[in-house]
Amino acid sequence: MDITKLEQNYTIRAYDVDTKGKWRPSAILSRMQEIAEDHAILAHCGRKELVEERGIAWMLTRLHLEMKRYPDLMDEIRVVTWPGKPTRLFFVRHTMFFDAQGNELGRATSLWVLFDIKGRFLCRTGDIAENYPYDLSHGTALPDPGKIRLPDPMEYKTSRTVAYSEVDMNRHLNNAKYADWVCELFDSETLKKDSIRDFRINFIAEAYMGQTVDLYRRDIDGISYICGKTGDKTVFDASVIWESEAN
Repeated sequence: MDITKLEQNYTIRAYDVDTKGKWRPSAILSRMQEIAEDHAILAHCGRKELVEERGIAWMLTRLHLEMKRYPDLMDEIRVVTWPGKPTRLFFVRHTMFFDAQGNELGRATSLWVLFDIKGRFLCRTGDIAENYPYDLSHGTALPDPGKIRLPDPMEYKTSRTVAYSEVDMNRHLNNAKYADWVCELFDSETLKKDSIRDFRINFIAEAYMGQTVDLYRRDIDGISYICGKTGDKTVFDASVIWESEAN
């Protein structure tokens, strides 16, 4: 059995779509998290082996998603994921999305780290190297995501308090919910007529339930830059490129 790649079929459900009936960006991130966890379990480096037995956990740090087309409600899609070669600190994961006819819908590359839950420090990738299956012949979806360089100054837009419905079992804002926060910084006309073609995010610090995050945005040359801060501490940086659905 080849465990260097995992493929899953998935049906787009009502809770996955936006007001246009299209696959919502946060639902895409959720699907990516789920298949990444399923693949980690298959490779014996899932929650049981890491959290329960060794006190370490996966943490998503950077993500770059490009979408060519968004599937509709009840569409059948295929999600494929495979790891790239780890660096000293980062685990690389590639993901691609296809429709029922095999046409590409989108692709993403993400960087993950392992951190010690009690000590709150990063672990080296070599700590689980024996269980991390990668095959370079699978290629890459996108280049490894780099740091997002924000323009200066950024413009304050609003503040959000992390709600119960937005947190995971660790009581911090779920990775996928950041995409909702980003989308909700744009007006209804943009959300109605455009779709995100390119989405990048750097996860820098955790935001916990009940914590208030100040959100900033600035648009330059067709790119919208977003960041979230708690005081002087940056929680996340992101950038999006919108594309008209008429294109």
